Amino acid sequence: MRTKGLLGLLLVTLAAVIAAVLVSTGGGAPAGEPQANAAVLPEMGKRLGDVARVTLVHGDSKTTLLRHDKEWGVEEKGGYPVDFGKLRQTLLGLAELRFVEPKTRKAEFYPRFEVEDAGQKDAKSTLVTVSDDKNALLGEIIIGKRRYDELGGGVDGIYVRKPGDAQSWLASGSLDLPGTTQAWLKRGIVDIPADQVKEAVLTQPDGAKLVIAREKAGDKAALKDAPADTKLKSDDALSEPLGALANLDMSDVRPAAQMPFPNEGVTQAVYTSFAGLTVTATLIEKDGAHWARFSASGSGEAEKQAVSLNAKLSPWVFGLSETKAKALSTKLADVVAPPKSS
Repeated sequence: MRTKGLLGLLLVTLAAVIAAVLVSTGGGAPAGEPQANAAVLPEMGKRLGDVARVTLVHGDSKTTLLRHDKEWGVEEKGGYPVDFGKLRQTLLGLAELRFVEPKTRKAEFYPRFEVEDAGQKDAKSTLVTVSDDKNALLGEIIIGKRRYDELGGGVDGIYVRKPGDAQSWLASGSLDLPGTTQAWLKRGIVDIPADQVKEAVLTQPDGAKLVIAREKAGDKAALKDAPADTKLKSDDALSEPLGALANLDMSDVRPAAQMPFPNEGVTQAVYTSFAGLTVTATLIEKDGAHWARFSASGSGEAEKQAVSLNAKLSPWVFGLSETKAKALSTKLADVVAPPKSS
């Protein structure tokens, strides 16, 4: 009898603890809330092809992705092209979100799930607003912390909350939203692999030059016009500057009209490929960052490629990583061994 009584008391106590936890975190499905397995953004799912504007507010940062005809651009970056693969994945992810179970209704617990109101400086949530070309709202949701599948079922989760609604939810789906405007940009600038470079001429602001060249493809690159006793620091000392335009990505972008370059005091890197394409990068430092302007010219088949590159690159000035800017600004002293003391 005592055992049964003790067991009953434990069950009652456990039930009370569970009830207290549900009350404190706002668990349980309040009347009128969306039912489990319902689409989080049903209208967007029905009209995915009509999406023409996506706005994301994360902390004090705002990013606006706009569609003009069939092209997407980032409004805050002068309309520079969006990484469409990333955008497509995001739109599909939003459309596939489904409610799983309700979570807290109390604002003090929102940060635990990262579903606090967006727009605050330290907020980790992201407010996503999706509209059509007439600015009619197709969906709006606060995206919070991801909950990765830990049981091997292949289904990830993510915490969400509709703006103006106290109820937060765990939703099924996978969504990875970039936290910065730059992360939405189509990052590739130009690609000239090192083994396709015939000559690279890197000129410093004071006029000093480093020239790397070879006669034909397959030859080992060497310094040109260097003193006879010049020795490289290592066998691969020229690899970094020679491959500076291979898969060159940007870190930021601005319209060229907003950042005119000076005529003097700049670094210039001119690369000529065996195919006849010449790409010129002009570099400056401004606002604590490295910026580059590009132009292209070509002969033969490379002429069409140069025209295409100029159309793509000339309207813009690109932010480069310190590593890439350093490679394009390589000096003779960076690649040759110091003379031996007598």
